[in-house]
Amino acid sequence: MTYEQMRDKVTKLLDNAEEKMNELIEDYNENNAENTEVDTVDLSGKFSELQDYVEDYTSDYETAEIQ
Repeated sequence: MTYEQMRDKVTKLLDNAEEKMNELIEDYNENNAENTEVDTVDLSGKFSELQDYVEDYTSDYETAEIQ
């Protein structure tokens, strides 16, 4: 697997997780009997931080194949 392939898979995984998490929270907010609400105001920011993780913590070997 190349760095680009791994990065693309991580991006796809995080995009999917963010979408599902938003849907779950929205469903909870609309249908809970507890009279509570989960605010998603900064949720995309948290996922952006995770998206940046791979680039931020990749050493000079980013063009090497991952075994």
